[in-house]
Amino acid sequence: MAFCTFSKEYSLSSYTSVENVFIYSYMPLAGDNAVKVYLYGLYLCQSSNDFSVADMARAIGAETGEIVDCFKYWEEFGLVEVVSDDPLMVNYLPIGASSKPRKINAEKYTEFNRSLQKILAGRMISTNEYSEYFRIMETFNIRQEAMLMIAQYCADIKGDDIGCKYISAVAKDFAGRGITTPEKVEKELENYIIRSTDIAAILAAMSVKRRPEIEDVKLFAKWTGEFGFELPAILQAARTLKRGSVKKLDELMLELYSNKKFSVEEISEFSKSRKYLYELAAKINKAISVYYEVLDPVVDNYTARWTAMGYDEQALLLVANYCFKRGRRSLEGMDKTLEGLYAKGIVDFESIVGYFKQVSKDDEFLRTVLDSVGQTRRPNEWDRQNLRQWRGWGFTDELILQAALCSAGKSSPFTYMNAVLSSWKSKGVFTPEEAAKITNVPQNAKKSKEIHFANERKYTEEELEALITDVDDIDI
Repeated sequence: MAFCTFSKEYSLSSYTSVENVFIYSYMPLAGDNAVKVYLYGLYLCQSSNDFSVADMARAIGAETGEIVDCFKYWEEFGLVEVVSDDPLMVNYLPIGASSKPRKINAEKYTEFNRSLQKILAGRMISTNEYSEYFRIMETFNIRQEAMLMIAQYCADIKGDDIGCKYISAVAKDFAGRGITTPEKVEKELENYIIRSTDIAAILAAMSVKRRPEIEDVKLFAKWTGEFGFELPAILQAARTLKRGSVKKLDELMLELYSNKKFSVEEISEFSKSRKYLYELAAKINKAISVYYEVLDPVVDNYTARWTAMGYDEQALLLVANYCFKRGRRSLEGMDKTLEGLYAKGIVDFESIVGYFKQVSKDDEFLRTVLDSVGQTRRPNEWDRQNLRQWRGWGFTDELILQAALCSAGKSSPFTYMNAVLSSWKSKGVFTPEEAAKITNVPQNAKKSKEIHFANERKYTEEELEALITDVDDIDI
């Protein structure tokens, strides 16, 4: 060993080079452990640390025998040379001229071919299809008997003319979960048979007319195992789907799990709530004159959140009508309006009506103020902010009108009013008489017009329409 070596920390911070041809040509054909073994071995070639086969097995979660098998697998491609089995000694070879495609001995599959053709009696199996099955068995180390059992399972579900693509996909799925021996395949299929009755009931609840498949078993295991749902709850969820499919049911089960709805009663109530949200979304869309063919995004991004904030249908439709009248004809515009109201603590229908009443009343008074200073424009949000500030200082509407008359003819009357009222506040002037003593106030101050609304619970459509019409655009 050289007297200079890299530390473990230095080695971990460096890189292991992998040729692109390995990634492109060889890795897609290999099983997970085979790829892990090749890459880990490549890393060890550049490491000075002592490392045994047992250490590698522990590192990648495999048996020591599998490590040897994987290296022999790569030896068949000419990527490595197994110099010794015990102790295991492996030389990595450059990927190039010395590398060779893996050769499959078709003769050892003669009996397999006969048996497979009997299983798939509905059609003739081509040479290329046989080769594909050979490659899968060789690559994933699937036993012939196990592969025949997988093919028989596929034929039982789809018929004896089932295509190669489906069988190959199922075989790869089994292999990916380590199901490669007849014993493991048999156990998996036993589980499928046991669960098939329950899954058939679930499919029937969604009006899906097909036999249970292995993917259904996997999802059922997730719903009952990982999520913790019982069959009656899953059936209840399946019944709530109008156009049912296993994919949609899986999405619903995840949503129920996320919302912690596990019992039949909870799922039923959740379903009613979702139905209400969809119906409410359609009504709001109609009120603000927008159209969405699919309402799921509307429910998820808007109506569900709005109702969670405390807005009910009556309140939301009132605000939707207001947004339509004020040109905020989008869900984003309505959302901004609701967020502004929510920030003010205005959520329920009565508080929104009360707010609109107050704004309408204030705007009527502001029109009088604007008229007093010689302006004919409509009140805006800045005017309303000023009015709230002046009232917050303790001034009555009569005093505010007196200040307006003092500001008549000024280039910036509201700015001048701020100065007048601020001066009165600092001097403790809060009555018309006190103001008249220190300021030359014209005596033709106008009285503000009072607007009265009935304090009642229910409102007619005409009353609400009139109220919304009276409210100028509010920059909430």
